Amino acid sequence: MAWSRSYHSFLQRYFLAKRNRPMSKPPSSLRLLPQGMRITCLSANDAGLILNVEPEAGCARCPMCSSRSERIHSRYTRTTSDLPWRGIAVTLKVRARKFFCDRRSCERKIFCERLEEIAARARKTARLEVALLAIALELGGEAGARLAQQLGLWVSADVLLERIRCASHPTAERVKVLGIDDWAFRRGHRYGTILVDLERHEVIDLLEDRQARSVIAWLKRHPEITVITRDRSGEYAEAAGKGAPQAMQVADRWHLLHNLAAVLEELFLQKRKTLREAARTEAASPEEEDDAAAVLPGPLTPHRPRIWYERQLEVSRKRHERLVEQWRNIRRLHLADADVYDIARRLGVSRSTVYRYRHREQPPEPARFRHKKRVLDPYIPYILKRWGEGCRNGRKLYQEICERGYEHDISTLARLLAELRRAEAGGATGRPPPGAMHPKTLSVPTARQAAALFLKREEKLTEEQQAYLERLQQIDPQVAAAYRLTQEFARMIRKLEGERLEEWLEEARCCEVAGFKRFAKGLEKDISAVVAGLTEGWSNGPVEGFVNKLKLIKRQSYGRAGFEVLRRRIVGKKTA
Repeated sequence: MAWSRSYHSFLQRYFLAKRNRPMSKPPSSLRLLPQGMRITCLSANDAGLILNVEPEAGCARCPMCSSRSERIHSRYTRTTSDLPWRGIAVTLKVRARKFFCDRRSCERKIFCERLEEIAARARKTARLEVALLAIALELGGEAGARLAQQLGLWVSADVLLERIRCASHPTAERVKVLGIDDWAFRRGHRYGTILVDLERHEVIDLLEDRQARSVIAWLKRHPEITVITRDRSGEYAEAAGKGAPQAMQVADRWHLLHNLAAVLEELFLQKRKTLREAARTEAASPEEEDDAAAVLPGPLTPHRPRIWYERQLEVSRKRHERLVEQWRNIRRLHLADADVYDIARRLGVSRSTVYRYRHREQPPEPARFRHKKRVLDPYIPYILKRWGEGCRNGRKLYQEICERGYEHDISTLARLLAELRRAEAGGATGRPPPGAMHPKTLSVPTARQAAALFLKREEKLTEEQQAYLERLQQIDPQVAAAYRLTQEFARMIRKLEGERLEEWLEEARCCEVAGFKRFAKGLEKDISAVVAGLTEGWSNGPVEGFVNKLKLIKRQSYGRAGFEVLRRRIVGKKTA
């Protein structure tokens, strides 16, 4: 082809000019050829560039006795692939030599000269192998193969995965501050252990299981560890105590708050009536409630007629009956001193369900319909007032509510006015549409939402949330005590005031809430690690980040990431 001939002549002139012009030695990353090689011929075709090269050295060393030899026995040609040049494939045809070994005591009489940078493997140069390994470690098989093809490296996903498996495993360096946590190879079935150096922020090893004996064996090989951060797991606490008795254990602060949130959620599951009473206090005034009751038929809407409502009530009733029966079975087995795992396996439920229901003295209450807040809710009273005065112009009503702060599209108002017109056509003159709920009605928060509200910083609470919390504390003294203890514990965690823990534990023991007594008892069993967690600055946050990265690598591998592949791809890599 014409472009090939012109390109070939250009490269010949370029390399001849470089050979005749003295210049400083370029860095290794910018060398066109591996060190110790020179070009004898260059050609180009549709497949790419072909460089005929030969070694510059006039001698070689015997691989057996290391003696130098200059006597050439014969020559042969080796073909290897090199790094591409601007996306163009480069092939090296190496004129290699065989030498005589002149040492009589040597067993080998003829040897081939070693071209370590040229032929790291049979068909690829050393720097090409390094590039492929880097792509494989970062992207894996399929994604790495797609990127390699765009760069001019024709390689399959299987080859890249094989490079990962054959790569040498990085040796674990000396670590002083260790973070440890489990990760799910297959959630609910198989778990492993991840070990992170918190000073250098890099993974130093992965273990195939999360059993204490495996962690103990690993810790005994690293006696230099001084600090171990972990969650509240008993397995890791036992392993840290036996494998590294000299190390200080630090309980993770997030897990402490998470355990406290579970206690609060369990409390509010038993205080649903209190949550509703506090929400009802912020509802509309009695006059407004009477007006709303006169025109609103409950949760019915034109798109949800009474037959739909009755069907939903029937589904909700059956679900509630099933939950009540489940609660009775869990309570019966729990009072018979059955283990949580045995209860879950016998009843076919999750362990979190057993934890939620085993201490509840009252059955769960049925679910209630919740009003979903809409952007028009604050303006519905004004729209209904103007509608009653005879205003039927949607554009005019839209301009009037925009002057009062409405910032959304007119289509929402148009749907509301359409419901009003259908209501008038049906004979309900002056009545608002069934879906127009009163804007001041407050939905009752769930137990989890109430727990999150208790853990929220006081300075970040809105005025409505502060008022709601005050009503909760006024209605129920146990809720007031729980809120005070929760805020004190959260303040200790945020300000690292571990010296106040003993005082807090004494108050929790005297609290009337059974959940706080159990929580305080659990902290006492791990008191040294909890105090360190509330005092030291180390945490397990970076470990959780690496667990998330490990999950991402595994999911991007499309089922082809075994343990060894994951281990080589994650170990020794720092975060950005």
